[in-house]
Amino acid sequence: MAEYESRSGSFWVYRLKYQSGDVTFVEWCSLFTLCLAPLIAHIVAGFPLPSYLSPRHPKWNERIALYNPTSILWRYAAITDRRIRARTWDRRDLAATNALFWTSHGWDGSEEMVTLSSPYCTRLPRDTRVNLFSTEFLKTVIVTLQGLQNVVSIVLALGDGSHSRDGFVTYMGVDLIFFPLAFIGLVRLFCAIWLTDEFMYSMAQSSSHGPELQDIPTKDGDRRVSHDSLLHEDLSAPVLQEDRFLPTSYWASKAFRAIFLLPTLFLLGVTLLFILQPDGGKEFTFTAFLVALFYFIFLSTASLICGYYLARGHTSTTIPCLASRWYKAYTGIIMGMALVMVIVSCIETRSTACGRWTSAPLDYGDSSACSNGQITDVIEVGLDESPGFGVSTAKPRVDLDNNTLGDGEFWVRNFTGTCLGAFNSTLMRHVSTLEEVEFGNRNDTF
Repeated sequence: MAEYESRSGSFWVYRLKYQSGDVTFVEWCSLFTLCLAPLIAHIVAGFPLPSYLSPRHPKWNERIALYNPTSILWRYAAITDRRIRARTWDRRDLAATNALFWTSHGWDGSEEMVTLSSPYCTRLPRDTRVNLFSTEFLKTVIVTLQGLQNVVSIVLALGDGSHSRDGFVTYMGVDLIFFPLAFIGLVRLFCAIWLTDEFMYSMAQSSSHGPELQDIPTKDGDRRVSHDSLLHEDLSAPVLQEDRFLPTSYWASKAFRAIFLLPTLFLLGVTLLFILQPDGGKEFTFTAFLVALFYFIFLSTASLICGYYLARGHTSTTIPCLASRWYKAYTGIIMGMALVMVIVSCIETRSTACGRWTSAPLDYGDSSACSNGQITDVIEVGLDESPGFGVSTAKPRVDLDNNTLGDGEFWVRNFTGTCLGAFNSTLMRHVSTLEEVEFGNRNDTF
């Protein structure tokens, strides 16, 4: 192991060790499903399909920053804040607030888009809040359950160890490296009732050489194309943006902006506790160290970015720095670290005796993952590894050589495997002589 010294104490990181040789193909499929499920679920739930209001579609480098979890956190904050500040809230507000607009000048989630996008709207939601039988509501239920599981598992892992088997595995395997991202599901609850994908914006009604979004006038007399739920919508002139929303100095908006980052800061605090133990020492597998480093960088950066824009009173539903080079570079670093985590954890992942997965060797991995209060000892038993352990049995009473057990006597049979349990009694009997006897075609020891 490599040891590092710090002012607060010492900690060490185990060298990268290949332990996944016994993992089968079916188990790999299960592991990758568990690994990627939180990541994919929150990316898919975090943003709707883009609404293109320009003939030119975005390039890959203009899309990539959308998949940064920081962008998703900001979107949830902006939607909630806009609803809090709305003087009136109709279906047009709900649709435009949820839409991801691509225009001739890039991604645009400003409040003005409620008015400017109206001529391109071909479908509006049926109500001013989420439909309980919609895909968005189903997404909310799924990611919220993941978020609750995340919080409970972390709390159990921070306890006295009596519920470690139900909690987050400290020396996690590849199946849990993205599990902490599930906290985004709880952040989503802030705006859950105002999330919808039941809208549509399209340029199909105009030619590819027609006027682009920034050229659309907003004076009286404008009309938009009406289809589907728009057929019976009031087509009066749009209300100006400054009349639709209260300023960010509104007290309820200030209160929300003050509390929004609390779940993120909580997880950041847990990450710091994981890295900097109160007793001054900590052991890490290479996987656990990379995971802790990843979440510390992501959570601290996300808190700083979102906190800055919340304090500055930004209202766009797309994070203001989305098109900047430094934000794209930050997104690239996060994605690169995530890829390295996957590769390293795949090398170190192995199965424990209780069926959970860990990146630690037996001495630390099994006891950490399998302890539940009753199980305190994990012992690997085998003829070569631990010749001092075996399994005692009183059957059969007679072996092939007609040796018969007396009262209080037992056979001791060699056993290869792992024992889970606790040494909670004194020694029951002293045996001074071992001989080999035959049970059928197998050699055993008594």
